[in-house]
Amino acid sequence: MHHRYDKTNIPIELLRTLVAIADLGSFTKAGGALNLTQSAISAQVKRLQQLVGAELFTKSGPGLRLTGQGEIVLGYAQRILAMNDQILSFGGARPNGQPLRVGFPIAFAEMALLELISRCSSSKGIQGVQIRCDISENMLKYLVSGRLDVAVLINPSQAPPHVYSEWSEQMVFVCAHDFLLSPGTPLPLVSWPSTLSDRVMIEACEKSGVAYSVAFIGADYLARHLAVQGGLGFVAMVERTVPPSLKIAREHYLPPLPKIAGGIYLREALDRRMVEPLLEALDAVFNPGQRPSNERVGAVAKSRAR
Repeated sequence: MHHRYDKTNIPIELLRTLVAIADLGSFTKAGGALNLTQSAISAQVKRLQQLVGAELFTKSGPGLRLTGQGEIVLGYAQRILAMNDQILSFGGARPNGQPLRVGFPIAFAEMALLELISRCSSSKGIQGVQIRCDISENMLKYLVSGRLDVAVLINPSQAPPHVYSEWSEQMVFVCAHDFLLSPGTPLPLVSWPSTLSDRVMIEACEKSGVAYSVAFIGADYLARHLAVQGGLGFVAMVERTVPPSLKIAREHYLPPLPKIAGGIYLREALDRRMVEPLLEALDAVFNPGQRPSNERVGAVAKSRAR
């Protein structure tokens, strides 16, 4: 007799449910994404826990948190799903109509999002794209685990799986157009701990012996920009992403900021031939070396005018 749940095999739908819960943070949201009821999600999690012989989730305030064993199982589940989806792609299909999953830094949204959408919409070779904006640290995790197919990353903390193109970006201090710092005042920084801009600013200040204070802490990208625009202090940004509402600060007392790496990267086992039109579109939008010279000159002139 055939048993649906053979103890020597884990049904892949259980693993897909686990990944969805980990990504979305609740059974309810995972059920909505997978078109399953909450009771069905709960039953799948219960069955998966029986198969692995351990609790995978624990309550953490209003949400859920993976146990230590859950983190280990999640890592394997992500890799298995990535390989499963790659096998299906050999026939030109993506599981359940799954779109190509693309990520890029939220700092580039204002500069690049509309152009990327336009290029994807107008290209016959690009169909079914899901775009995700996040900080590079998170997107690197998603790429390595197979939850993103392609990602534009800034200064990745570890080598991504596969490189399509790479370049360098200049970091700069940014402030409000009318911002003035009183002599002897520590450098006020607008910050969110663990982000690239936070690390770059603080490392530059400490290396140069410049006194600083944290004037604003916020996880929301827009909130940090509004804090800078309101005159609370400085933030570090990639030079070409500075919006017109802010200006590049070139005061003599500011420590120099470094150049950092940027690039377009592919997940493990992705068939590059299937995503070549998308990669070309991303390269045209994000890679400064691929921008037409008149656009680069215009961007430089605009930044200087600020």
